[in-house]
Amino acid sequence: MTACIILAAGQGKRMRSPLPKVVHQVLGIPMVIRVVRQALEAGLASPVVVVGHGRESVVPILENEGVSWALQEEQLGTAHAVTCGLKGISAESVMVLLGDVPLLRSCTISELEESRRKAGAAIAVLSTRPPDPSGYGRIIREGDYLRAIVEDSDCTPAQLKICEINTGLMSFDGGVLPELLREIRTDNDQGEYYLTDTVSIAMSKGMPCIAVTADDYREVSGVNNRVQLASATENLREQVLDAHLLRGVNIPDRGGVWIEESVNIGKDVSIGRSVRLSGATTIGDKCCVGDGSILIDTDIPPCTVIEPYSVMGWKGDP
Repeated sequence: MTACIILAAGQGKRMRSPLPKVVHQVLGIPMVIRVVRQALEAGLASPVVVVGHGRESVVPILENEGVSWALQEEQLGTAHAVTCGLKGISAESVMVLLGDVPLLRSCTISELEESRRKAGAAIAVLSTRPPDPSGYGRIIREGDYLRAIVEDSDCTPAQLKICEINTGLMSFDGGVLPELLREIRTDNDQGEYYLTDTVSIAMSKGMPCIAVTADDYREVSGVNNRVQLASATENLREQVLDAHLLRGVNIPDRGGVWIEESVNIGKDVSIGRSVRLSGATTIGDKCCVGDGSILIDTDIPPCTVIEPYSVMGWKGDP
């Protein structure tokens, strides 16, 4: 069994919002719920989400989805958060994911776990190569194995030239994780328990560690501000539109059309400009949705013509 801990206790000050950042939505779904659903799709055991700042906003969303949670009362670092989430969990493997990585796919989660198992490694770290690695911890390799993760501020000039970075997503051998966590210390500038320290501790004990590279850096990028939130939303919006276009939906002006993943669209449907389709909306075959229409949780029978600027199912939500 592979257990799953999702870290979502941070405040996210750069979002400039009273809400914790993990509840901000990407194409209509809170970021943390997107991560939970991908973890479940990857076949992981029921995820435990570690909450802290703004938990009064996060917990109801989790409970509505039937998701378990654990409390990190004091934010003492990522390793401390994992320790909070690990209570009561006994598993062969433990996957640690982040609640602010909304584009993460289930296949990437599975690849990280399978790669660790095949290598017989204690830890597998998910890495990627963004256009600009500045500010991120660098992956230091030794052949096929991971030697260290060096924070940007601690890098030598040579290490700063390394483009491969740590994403913070990790898979652990469940049998050794508690031991590694117990040995982490707070002798760093922030005085926190860093989960990445498990790599050097494991290496010192002769336990092999590996890095698995995600090809698309956007998939594993965290959202820390409104610009990144908008970028993640746009990325996913385009993916959804592409899928409908390839299935034969007519969308002449894709730039202003918003279609959420939960929407079902039949064959030979035409979608006008500046249309929003949200929630459990179903559009039957050969329908025409006029410009500027908003359809939320609406069932449209086949061959229906929706007049321009029609509004259906709107309840005043954003």
